[in-house]
Amino acid sequence: MLAAKRFAVLTPISTTNFLPAIAEDKCSGCMKCADVCPVEAMGMVSAGGPRHHKRKKAKVNEEICLGCGVCARVCDKQRVITPVNTAHRTVVMAIERGKLQDLIFDNQALASHRVMAAILGVILKLPPLKQVMASQQMKSRYLDNLLSSHRSKETEA
Repeated sequence: MLAAKRFAVLTPISTTNFLPAIAEDKCSGCMKCADVCPVEAMGMVSAGGPRHHKRKKAKVNEEICLGCGVCARVCDKQRVITPVNTAHRTVVMAIERGKLQDLIFDNQALASHRVMAAILGVILKLPPLKQVMASQQMKSRYLDNLLSSHRSKETEA
């Protein structure tokens, strides 16, 4: 991260799709996030208002943000789940892009994989109640865990 701060885009850096979402109504302007940002992507701007002209709020520069989640960890008001490792990042990115079924059933040459990917894709797009019904019919702990993880990602977004 220090290389990214010093050399900007000249050094290849692995970034994520995790950008901090600042709840402006909840931001206290404590500056904790700006202080810990390793690439200075998080800063403070005026919150405006004639009575509170010194009040600040957080603002992220999305062009240089790496998506490391360091800022979110120090903020008392927000929680962002950042990937633990490359496998976790790959699965989360597939879920965000709606391609989890293609990641699980990756051999699209096999008809059975294409069918299962299509079925899983449909199940993941169903409303939560229908997802539970599908999971109960399949009696799959794997699908139960997958759907609960998918629902928690949707509620965070």
